[in-house]
Amino acid sequence: MNHILSGSQFADKNLLDKIFAKAAELEKADKNHQVPKLLAGKIIATLFYEPSTRTRLSFESAAIKLGAGVISVENAKASTSDVKGESLEDTIKMVNCYADAVVLRHPEAGTAERAAKVSSTPVINGGDGGNEHPTQALYDLYTIKQLLDRLDNLKVIFGFDPKHSRTIRSLAKLLAIFPGNQFIFISPKSLRPSADLIKEIESLGAKVDYGENLDAVKVADVIYLNRLQQERFEDIGEFEKNRKLFILKPEHLKNSKAVVLDPLPRIDEIDVAVDALPNAKYFQQAKNGLYVRMALLLYALSKLD
Repeated sequence: MNHILSGSQFADKNLLDKIFAKAAELEKADKNHQVPKLLAGKIIATLFYEPSTRTRLSFESAAIKLGAGVISVENAKASTSDVKGESLEDTIKMVNCYADAVVLRHPEAGTAERAAKVSSTPVINGGDGGNEHPTQALYDLYTIKQLLDRLDNLKVIFGFDPKHSRTIRSLAKLLAIFPGNQFIFISPKSLRPSADLIKEIESLGAKVDYGENLDAVKVADVIYLNRLQQERFEDIGEFEKNRKLFILKPEHLKNSKAVVLDPLPRIDEIDVAVDALPNAKYFQQAKNGLYVRMALLLYALSKLD
């Protein structure tokens, strides 16, 4: 079995190529209504302690399309024995009795790794607090490759809450393994990425800069935005002060060919008028999540040929 806990696990470019090739193959098969039932007889559990639309539904759809059954908990803090005081470890051991793989989302960083240590089936990290969201990063990477036909020598804007965004954190780590990439983190100074993330991506060769306005958008190949993570702010006043400080609007993209991505949900970070521009690729990005997660389920269950 293969746990999926961190984007760093996929630094092997041959493995990435294999996953992306399988995702493209499955996308083509799905359009022809010919997806092979490679997970027939398997059960996938989606255990979510935090709200989700795309991650939970895309994993469940991925499992069903591949022939697996699904058991799902969408509000585990209130609807499992967590409310009675059962530990995460005991819950995972119980879910192992009923499912062949577990997709876990939890508000606390490090919970996916904790779960994997006691799990007898693959654990897939569907987001652990502000730490990582590796499957999101993988389909973000897939989307960039699909649209730009390369993953190197890119100028990438990350905004506007790199301090709290697990999707920015995971994607930056993965993009940093490709040569020539430059990252500009746009945010208030108080929401800049953590020192450990910067140290890691610079050690891999990525160049890092910072911005406090949207001027750098003009030179970007990729603009990757994420809402301010209200649930991660200790001071709600700081959130309210910064939530509408940066909003990408059509005028920022005049004469720009930059690809605009967002893991969604979109709150304040992108004006809805941007949706009509050819730059806007975030809904295509979300669709890609289905096929990449299909490939990742196969990888987790050692079915990726």
